[in-house]
Amino acid sequence: MRFSQFTLIAALAVACASPAPAQEKLPPGYTFTPELTYKNVSQDPDGIWEPSDLELFGDPPHHPDIYTARVSTPAGEWMLSQITSGCSLQSECPFQLTLKRPNGPRKIVAGGMLLRRASAVLAADYSKIFTQTYTGIETFPVEISK
Repeated sequence: MRFSQFTLIAALAVACASPAPAQEKLPPGYTFTPELTYKNVSQDPDGIWEPSDLELFGDPPHHPDIYTARVSTPAGEWMLSQITSGCSLQSECPFQLTLKRPNGPRKIVAGGMLLRRASAVLAADYSKIFTQTYTGIETFPVEISK
C-alpha cells in the first residue's frame, strides 16, 4: 500500500510540475548581460527607477537589487537596468533600456520583462530589444526618436 501511495504522489508531482523555460536563441545584435550593481537599494544612483519602484517587499522586507549592463554604439551609450521587485513567479523582472547620446541626457527608450540572470539583445538597427523570458524570446520596440 505504501509503495502505491508513493508512486501516485510522485506521478502527481511530475504531472503538476511547470514546464522548463523555453530555450530559444537570441538574434544577433548588441548583447546585454546584466550584473549585480546595487544591492538592497531604496534610491537608484543612476536615476532610472522611481522611488515607488524601489519600495520594501518580501519576507523579510528588503529593497530590490539593481542589475545593469552597458554597451557603447555609434548612437551613444546604452544601459539596461533591471530591478528584482515586481518579478513574476518565473523570475521575470522589469527592465528599462536607456540611451545617452553624446552631450545629451539619458532617456528611457524601452522597457519590459527579462529573466533574472539572462541576456537581452538590441537589434543592430536599434529598433527593438529581444529579451529572454520564461516562455521564450520577447520583442519590445525601442523609441530612440524621443
